[in-house]
Amino acid sequence: MSTNVCVFIGRLAKNPEITTLPSGKERTRFSIAVDRDYKNEDGSRTTDWHNVVIWGSANYIRKTHLGQGDKVCVMGRMENNEWIDNDGIQHREKVLNCSKIELVQKKRSDKDAAAEDTAAAMQQGTLQEEDDLPF
Repeated sequence: MSTNVCVFIGRLAKNPEITTLPSGKERTRFSIAVDRDYKNEDGSRTTDWHNVVIWGSANYIRKTHLGQGDKVCVMGRMENNEWIDNDGIQHREKVLNCSKIELVQKKRSDKDAAAEDTAAAMQQGTLQEEDDLPF
């Protein structure tokens, strides 16, 4: 028995590209960055990039407004695709044919991060003032 099931959790490298084929079927393509779970000698982590394709599920992508930097969990099977283009050049691509996708975490915008930092600073300042009260 053989099994080809892959699960990756990573961040979208850029916004997903949704294409409608002449047959009317929708195809969504994107790549995700997946950090390895160990650190190099310099403290950095190696990142693996995986191409992902989803057939016919573009509504989820639109509904959740998936975009660059969002963390997703994708599940599907790895495929090795080969083709020859119009110029006679042979291409090879390893792609995850995705059967399930879930949003794990939205990317924090700079504005959201600044607002959260300000709120945290204000809360810390309030707690410090309460400690100084004489009663």
